[in-house]
Amino acid sequence: MSSWEDEDPSSAAATTDVELLKRAWRNEKAAPEILHFDAPLVSRAREQIQLLEETLDDFTDNGVDDLVVSLYQMDLDRTLFLLRSYLRLRLQKIEKYMAYICKSDDLLSRLSQQEQRFAKSCKEIMEKHLEQSVLSKLPYGYDSVTRQSLSSTEDDMGIPSRNYCISLSCCTLVSL
Repeated sequence: MSSWEDEDPSSAAATTDVELLKRAWRNEKAAPEILHFDAPLVSRAREQIQLLEETLDDFTDNGVDDLVVSLYQMDLDRTLFLLRSYLRLRLQKIEKYMAYICKSDDLLSRLSQQEQRFAKSCKEIMEKHLEQSVLSKLPYGYDSVTRQSLSSTEDDMGIPSRNYCISLSCCTLVSL
């Protein structure tokens, strides 16, 4: 039995949002595919950051001990780092696999509304750039972003599949 199965419900309920954010960050970092966006957790983390910033302002205005202020500042910095890193990891995955994510309704549903807009705009910008710089100069039949030629019956170019993402992730983990 693993340690998380041993936990009693009262200790699981005592888990803080920072610990949950840390877990979400680790899971996102380790997963080969993008995971579901945890909007309530991110919202609570933002509220906690705002509360910590207000508390720090009050402490500096009231002349609270520098040690207490530095402890609160470290807590704020830790929470900010975790939130930014979590969101940055998600954006990196979206940028890397934008064409694959935009093709799959399941993967698109895992994104927040802002991330969905970002993925779609990145895909459109990339397609426009490729069209203007390369594809417009190729002969007819070879001017598709997703197909190698007119004889191709499926999208066979430039869109990594789920298996490719997983095998690439496993190779990266093995090489470490």
